[in-house]
Amino acid sequence: MVVMNRLNLLVSGVAVLLLMAAGAYSSLGYAGNDQIASHYMTKGEWSDTVCGGCHFDVYENVNDSYHVQVDMNRWSPLTNFDLETSGEEEWVKEFGKYHPGGGPLAKYGIGIDCMMCHEQYGLYDSEARAEKIEEGDYEDANSAAMVNSSFAARTNPIQFFVYNANLLTPYPLLIVFHDNVNGAPQESSCAEKCHITDVEPRAVSWGDEESYAESDVHAAKGVECTECHHTEGFIITSDHQIGRGNTSDSPDLPESHYDGTMRSCDDAECHAGISHGPFADSHMEFLACEACHIPKLPGGDLPGGKPLESFSWQNGEREDVYREADFQPALAWYNGTFGDVLPSVDTRNDTDVMLTPFNNITGTWWDAGTDPEVLANPNTSISTGDPIPVQYVKAADANGDGEVTVEEMQAYDADGDGEADYPNAVLRTVELYYQVVHSIVSSDIGLADPYTCKDCHGNEAVIDWAALGYEQDPGGESSAVKSIAVTYDRPKPVEVETEPAF
Repeated sequence: MVVMNRLNLLVSGVAVLLLMAAGAYSSLGYAGNDQIASHYMTKGEWSDTVCGGCHFDVYENVNDSYHVQVDMNRWSPLTNFDLETSGEEEWVKEFGKYHPGGGPLAKYGIGIDCMMCHEQYGLYDSEARAEKIEEGDYEDANSAAMVNSSFAARTNPIQFFVYNANLLTPYPLLIVFHDNVNGAPQESSCAEKCHITDVEPRAVSWGDEESYAESDVHAAKGVECTECHHTEGFIITSDHQIGRGNTSDSPDLPESHYDGTMRSCDDAECHAGISHGPFADSHMEFLACEACHIPKLPGGDLPGGKPLESFSWQNGEREDVYREADFQPALAWYNGTFGDVLPSVDTRNDTDVMLTPFNNITGTWWDAGTDPEVLANPNTSISTGDPIPVQYVKAADANGDGEVTVEEMQAYDADGDGEADYPNAVLRTVELYYQVVHSIVSSDIGLADPYTCKDCHGNEAVIDWAALGYEQDPGGESSAVKSIAVTYDRPKPVEVETEPAF
């Protein structure tokens, strides 16, 4: 009887195992196991039942982030996109490829694409996603980007084993192998999929791992983006409100301040305790570290584009002039920008200003002249004013010679009611300041050595003191030859060990 009971138990156990195996293998197809597809999110779709059990509230957390809740109506002189005349769907088609989904894209069927940042095989196809969005095939956009990566994950024997082992033992090997598919964001995800658009205004080389490592000391040392743009980390989830500074072209609004969410150079986790000696250290009250550590920016063809020197929308299409050679960024006073204004800087007498490096770009576009400040000072006002949509600018070319004049723009009658629509139209040409914070150099990495005293003061100075509000070099007329030596009041912080990034 005992033998029969044991035999029955054995048979039952084998039957259970066979049943489980049959259930696991029944969904196997050319692309692997659909259960794996759900668990490792290889279809590019979030599942509350599968993902939400561990990553509780993460989807809502991401959806509330400033990356997702972008203001579609915010105007930029670089894109000159008018939401009212072009429509939301055109915005989605043009800029949705750089957006992680959700937020304003949700109503078009584009959900948050977690794998846009978290895919680990390096097979995420951002171009396929962009093509779907441009075609208006929104619901298939995220999955199109994951075709190759999905196949790799779902047919990987290790992932199959780990997932099915997890059916028997709660939480065993999954935590070890999870990051092989759904790990932390990689630098290439940030740079190549979204922020590649920063090449034009900021002259960054991060579109290519090798060239960026040659121009930026942090990249050469393997520092990851999130080590500076840090998040509040937890074991399973994290705060997706990525750390940021208040850059000149992304000003903080009163209801959404993110100042202080990004690590500074002298943060406890970075270069706390660093010193250049008492004389140089006294400059730190008004001189940003980047001012000396970004002495040059790369020009010419960079991975992802060319850095801009100027652009013009005068004739209804953007006409560009690029920086073909390496160039020195402009130094200007800056304490952050707030509200809906153009990329601009401050003056020497403003509160809490620091000398900060910028790529100074000259921009030209038409404005309706309805803002009294813009009408009075079109080229110096930092107000965004009332830009004229480019389709109206093109239509204003009455004689069809491809050049729009003030007379043509002020006489343009779009609705044919016999009255000019833009009688006060002005052509603005504004100096725009795009802050640069990458391409940080050291004494042996970068396009040039960091500035020393003689680079800023004396006969060899490269600083435009008049532009900074000084009558003359505040350091005096004689040549400054002092060198800056780096010292530490306490031992140098321990270097963070990371995998090579760029």
